Amino acid sequence: MRPSRLRRWLGATLLVLCGALPGRAAAQEPAYTITGSVLDADSRDPLANVNVELRTGAQASNIRTVTDQAGRFTLRARVAAGTYTLQFAQIGRGTVTRQVALGSAGAVTVEPVLLSGAVLQLDEVVVTGTGAPVERRQVGNTVASVTGEEVAQAPGAQTVDQALQGKIAGAQISENSGQPGGGVSIRLRGTSTITGNAEPLIVIDGVLVENNSDALIGLGANATRGNAALTNRLSDIDPADIERVEVIKGAAAAALYGSRANNGVIQIFTRRGTQGRPQVNFRTELQAVNTNRRLDLNQVPIVGTADTVANRALGPRLGQPIERFDIQDDIYRTGLGTSNQLSLSGGSEGTSYYLSGNWSDEEGVVQSTDYGRMGGRGRVTQRVSNWLEVGATASYMRSRTNLVPEGEQTQGILTSIIFTPTSFNPAFNETTGQYPYNPILGANVFDILNNWIVRTDVTRFLGSVQATANPLPSLTISYLAGLDDGRQEDTYLQPRGALSAAFTGEIQNPIRQVRKFNSDLTATHEAGLGTGLGLSSTLGVRYSEDRVNTVRAAASELAPGQRTVVGAVQVASQSRTELNIFGTFLQERLSIADRLFLTAGVNVEASSAFGADERWQMYPRVSGSWVVHDQPGFESGPLGGVFSTLRARLAYGETGAQPFGPYLNQVTYVNQNYGGRPGLRPNTQAPNPDIAPERQREWETGFDAGLLNDRLSVEFTYYDKFTNRLILNVLLAPTSGFGSQFRNIGSVSNRGVEVSLNSLNVQREGFEWSSRLLFARNRSRVVELNQESDTLFFPGGGYPNAVIEGQPLGVFYGAVYPRDAQGNIILSGPNGVPRRARACLRPAGCPTNADSSLVLKVLGDPNPDFTASFLNTFNVRGVEIGVLFDGRFGNDVINFTRRSSDFFGSSPNAGVEASGDTIVGTFVRNAERNGLLEEYVEDGSFVKLREIALGYRFGQRVARTFGAGELGVRLAARNLYTWTNYSGMDPEVNMFSAHTVARGVDFATTPIPRTFVLSLDFNF
Repeated sequence: MRPSRLRRWLGATLLVLCGALPGRAAAQEPAYTITGSVLDADSRDPLANVNVELRTGAQASNIRTVTDQAGRFTLRARVAAGTYTLQFAQIGRGTVTRQVALGSAGAVTVEPVLLSGAVLQLDEVVVTGTGAPVERRQVGNTVASVTGEEVAQAPGAQTVDQALQGKIAGAQISENSGQPGGGVSIRLRGTSTITGNAEPLIVIDGVLVENNSDALIGLGANATRGNAALTNRLSDIDPADIERVEVIKGAAAAALYGSRANNGVIQIFTRRGTQGRPQVNFRTELQAVNTNRRLDLNQVPIVGTADTVANRALGPRLGQPIERFDIQDDIYRTGLGTSNQLSLSGGSEGTSYYLSGNWSDEEGVVQSTDYGRMGGRGRVTQRVSNWLEVGATASYMRSRTNLVPEGEQTQGILTSIIFTPTSFNPAFNETTGQYPYNPILGANVFDILNNWIVRTDVTRFLGSVQATANPLPSLTISYLAGLDDGRQEDTYLQPRGALSAAFTGEIQNPIRQVRKFNSDLTATHEAGLGTGLGLSSTLGVRYSEDRVNTVRAAASELAPGQRTVVGAVQVASQSRTELNIFGTFLQERLSIADRLFLTAGVNVEASSAFGADERWQMYPRVSGSWVVHDQPGFESGPLGGVFSTLRARLAYGETGAQPFGPYLNQVTYVNQNYGGRPGLRPNTQAPNPDIAPERQREWETGFDAGLLNDRLSVEFTYYDKFTNRLILNVLLAPTSGFGSQFRNIGSVSNRGVEVSLNSLNVQREGFEWSSRLLFARNRSRVVELNQESDTLFFPGGGYPNAVIEGQPLGVFYGAVYPRDAQGNIILSGPNGVPRRARACLRPAGCPTNADSSLVLKVLGDPNPDFTASFLNTFNVRGVEIGVLFDGRFGNDVINFTRRSSDFFGSSPNAGVEASGDTIVGTFVRNAERNGLLEEYVEDGSFVKLREIALGYRFGQRVARTFGAGELGVRLAARNLYTWTNYSGMDPEVNMFSAHTVARGVDFATTPIPRTFVLSLDFNF
């Protein structure tokens, strides 16, 4: 069925359903005004910003509001007379319900509602897949939640994923580079693929969104490495628009997303309006970023070997005095920035709206880098009748990021510093009127900063339309159509004369357009099966299509001053990919005595990327949740004497992953010139008509426990995740006519535990103190490859990340030192300099290197033994203080920065040689030591003071002097300090960004800066 026909069929189905359903116009229903107040259960102080919602049984509605600063609320509803449920909820205080009878009286007053502090919130509503929202207590798997306030107030976080660091157990969230505009990688419960994308699926308000990390131009790692971009597209979303984030780590919960969910799912829910008068909020932030991290450079003022290699004229001066230069203070700066957000929200009975605009301009820590973004968002919901609600969401944004090359790029700023002896002065030469050429790499760092263009421009539209019908109190039908339409344009200009006097200039200008569309139709039915039994049934249909169009244009031999793709030599190419997925799912949830919940579901899905015989795939799931504390007699039993809340859970699920390319199942062709005429030839990659998704099965079990009247909570989860049918490249015999073929042959496992401890340590008048400790441990293992003896290097090219059976994914593998029987290093090179260990291939002995082979071993593991974070929040007479420590322990980092600076002679070790304190050739230009990767693997464990904040909200008397109803001020910092034994600038960075296997590689990468933020928040 073609996509256009399918969309018309779904739309027609929805119209038929809605048109055939009975209902009464909203104007025929009586109008009610419900008022009341919400207080703190301990202090009896009024509570502001408590969510109040009118519900019909278990069904949510659009009739909602929030309490004001005095704790009061007013809810206007036009509904039929009857008994309804008022639900009061606030993160950190749990949920309370109150029955309210609506009859002949139009004005109804509710007695004051008391909310107690609680760190274990089993009544919190979560969403798994496109199934109906459900209370956390009913699901048998873990769903981590982060409030919008935590996201928006994360200091200096430019992106949503940055704001989540240290807030989710089992999520390893890394900033890959200190350049502005994102560059964040997320791993949920380890890595479950080898050749595919390991980043989780991102869903915003039900819309499947693009979060591509593939580089159009190589600025850190080469673009061909895969997932090597310095920025990622979650940076397009304004964190201030977020209402909450839910992270689905397990396959049991993610199974409804089928073949997109192997890496987990992050669901983002944006803000919406509530009943009441219009609320205007303006938030402005001033920020400053800097770094005190510097490369260790040679400052010994004596001519050494490295200097004479770079400048032969210095040969006769070997050992004589020379001036040294350290230009790092001219490279780094204190970058300033501002970020602003203005929103308007409100609503009347049946209508709610939320409008916002944001604009930001932030300088990077490296000269000439910056990030600017502006955008707007709107969300409107309208209750058409007592059974039908419609809504629409739309957002548009534009951003521009100015970057600099780094990493393995020979034009990189930090790369140039570590490759060049410090006797070279790159400052502008007044005599010649130009920057001097770098003697090793050619390009001058100051010329790059001042005259090159390295820019990314993004425009993006994200929107959806929704309709929710309740034709019966027990039936909810929902439809959503979502669109993510984005355009990314990169510009990389190297002017004439940039690399050498003969260099004629080069410009690249690739453009990638991505359009993702998804259409979801879901029906949920709630039924009572008798005393204490309830059944919730969900049936859904989902269709999605992805379209990617990439046009690459480049030119060389540019005219002086030329900044467009016009040159004597021009090159252009285009690639287009399409992916279609269609599926349907069914889920049943049985409730027994409202304390035992059993869930089973299945998703059946087809993808255009699968082979014909593997087109349709089935992903089952089952789970159970037992709310033990609701058992009769629990409070008087032995467990009741210890636990105030106790729940046990168990879940099993299967998910899949799309092949990394949509056309592995087909013959593809490449351009080929024949006698000057265009033609096509088959690709050397053989098609695989049996290609199938990578399959994952996972089971998890755990418990949630509350102690001391839920002032202390423990959430524990153990999981076992196994992924097979991994897609790997297999070499073919030349007689096949092809070079290789991708096949489903590999497998990998991940097992681990996640622990969350939450406590309300002190809660009394004038002082509150709460804590949260997160701990996660994951063990990955490569179970099977094509051959047991296979050692696969990713991305290759001399980098040590390897895939080896029986080892964790991505271990460092390479050459080692020769050692004696006691394990001491043997310096076996000429004159006693370092040399790589070799194994003799001849029984009679090995007189030459030609008779031996290098000894290669596993050198380290970039995967941490465990991760942990510790958050403490205080409220001292209205002054709010938050401190978050975030750590990673037991992981290794390979320091390619130190490796190259030693070899090229910019490090202090070059000075040691020049001063005669060691043998010449020990470090500088020692190719043997340069290949001794064992030398450069270091412990990368660290603890960062990820966030620290101090805030205060002034009373109305102060706020009114600014014309506002409320005023808040906040001083905060991010990444303020790092505790580590790593010798490099930052153990968190990774030159390969979000690459699936290549992790823990530090090679001339910008360190993550410290960020200081002053923010003001006005409510009108």
